[in-house]
Amino acid sequence: MRSRALIRYFVVGVLFGEALWAQASLRSVERRYYKGEYLALAEESVDPDQAPPKQLLYYASAYYRLGERERAYQAYQKAFAKISPTEVEPHFLAEYGRLCLEYENPTLALQLFNEALQRTTSPDSQNLLSRYIAYANQLKSYQEPPPQGYRWVAYNLGAFNTPAHEYSLFIHKGRLYFISRRDPERGQDPEDLLPHEALYWAKVGDSTVKPVGFFSSKHEGIAGFVGDTLIVYRSARRRGDFYIAYPSGDAWTQPVKWKAFPNSRKGSEDALCEDPKTGEIIFSSDRKGTLGGKDLWVTRRLPSGKFAPPENLSVLNSPYNEDAPFIVGDTLYFAHDGPGSLGGYDLYRSVRQPGGGWSKPERLPKPFNSPAHDSYLFYQNPDSVYLSSSRVGGKGRVDLYLMVRQPLPPPPPEGPAPAPRVYSLRIRTYDARTGQPVQAYARLRPPEGEVLSGRTSAAGELTQPKPPAGTYLLEVWADGYATALTPVTIPDAGDAQEEVAMLSAEELKKLRLPRLHFNFDKYDLRAEAPAALDTVLRILQQYPTLVIEVAGHTDSIGTQRYNQGLSERRANTVYNYLIERGVSPARLKPRGYSEDRPLVPNDTPYRRFLNRRVEFVPLVGRPPEME
Repeated sequence: MRSRALIRYFVVGVLFGEALWAQASLRSVERRYYKGEYLALAEESVDPDQAPPKQLLYYASAYYRLGERERAYQAYQKAFAKISPTEVEPHFLAEYGRLCLEYENPTLALQLFNEALQRTTSPDSQNLLSRYIAYANQLKSYQEPPPQGYRWVAYNLGAFNTPAHEYSLFIHKGRLYFISRRDPERGQDPEDLLPHEALYWAKVGDSTVKPVGFFSSKHEGIAGFVGDTLIVYRSARRRGDFYIAYPSGDAWTQPVKWKAFPNSRKGSEDALCEDPKTGEIIFSSDRKGTLGGKDLWVTRRLPSGKFAPPENLSVLNSPYNEDAPFIVGDTLYFAHDGPGSLGGYDLYRSVRQPGGGWSKPERLPKPFNSPAHDSYLFYQNPDSVYLSSSRVGGKGRVDLYLMVRQPLPPPPPEGPAPAPRVYSLRIRTYDARTGQPVQAYARLRPPEGEVLSGRTSAAGELTQPKPPAGTYLLEVWADGYATALTPVTIPDAGDAQEEVAMLSAEELKKLRLPRLHFNFDKYDLRAEAPAALDTVLRILQQYPTLVIEVAGHTDSIGTQRYNQGLSERRANTVYNYLIERGVSPARLKPRGYSEDRPLVPNDTPYRRFLNRRVEFVPLVGRPPEME
């Protein structure tokens, strides 16, 4: 009996000790969180599947405050799967709600915002949550505008973006200018502890980014252009003024205070544009007299060279923020963050009226706007528009995007289908080195509908009735040969013939495809990655039919499920990088292998680094999806 009692006391003691340890761990995480040690928390190895939900909330919020939204979203999902929203502090509810909004789940976002609002007493927090609720309702009721024969497609300018902030893009005389917070040598802003803003440039068509060279101890960026004069703003402690710089050969003079312009004494001027029809300057400022936040103001140059006292464009302004004006002809674009937006800043437009003044602002549709912040529109031509956005799927906290207008495909013809054609399609397969026939399987894939397939003869030939005219993908494979993929255009009339050179496995061994490595728990590219990826691009150009698997791997730290997702994100990062540089998506097969295929044992930090990788594997033989 005594032994049983001792065992019982021992078990109770162990469980009580574990409870005390878990409580102490939670207090430690909570204490560091409220001291602002977000980076230290983010660098810890945490298993979201095993961590207690209340503790995981602090890690999720630390990720959120560091701008790692995807990581924060996943951690919040894990935490809220184990805990009721009624047990969670309002600021966690608000952060998770914002993430749900940005990931286009307005229904859950509304539930979280309403729960937080019921338990919040601060008037400022109540006003902010009320605006978040309005955003979620706008997103929930959003309807696409009727089709106009075209669509807008958003492309991330990955060559210019970094994990930091890039925004406020302008193009002037063949050069692209924008603001970035990528340089830690700029020093930290005391409010958000991020590097100060600086101005960068690149030649149009070239991805090489360089600093302009204006490096003061404050925030410094581009406000716009007036003629050939570069308008720079410098700010610190929420106050900024306009400065001017003039062309000097291939560079710019150092900025000097724009004394002729009516910079405000206590407010901040951030962005401007010149009206091409009136010569007036429209700018954003939170100077005395604003309706709320930042407003749009207008001023004009006097005969003396100075400017008239600014007037508030009250027809466009609201109790919220109006910023980043840009005018094209009779259309004024700007950013606004009122309750009518889809989430945060949205882009709006207003049209000049015949009798003067401006029309009621109208919100631009998707994809110009998203549930995140969208601002700083720059109009290049009717088919190309640049903007800055913090939307999901970007490379950094704020990214530069190019919006391209693309025509919609024509509607299908009415009436009965045309009679079957009697022309033939002949496919010939042969060894790329020897020229000898190769007996192979061929599959012709149209954009939609059925797939034509067959096997070439011993002479390496296959003849079938020719399919309807159009563009197809011809996929060819054989044992001991690399899978070949090539686009094929079938003409409307006459026979068609395609010859495919097959690359043998022996020839594949001569290729030297690189291997990319990643930092712990990261899937963004390291500094040395672009040079290695240039090698991949050259090989893909040299062998235009080669199909490769982009294989992502992790080390053994973390759960199998988490590592599977991380390996897929690494593969997709490289996949998207190659697509942005012109590689056909059909030639790339991204796949994650979690920790299942280590290159070396995971027994030292360096070997685990070697296992955190993406490899490029040419596909050989039968395509994996047909196994």
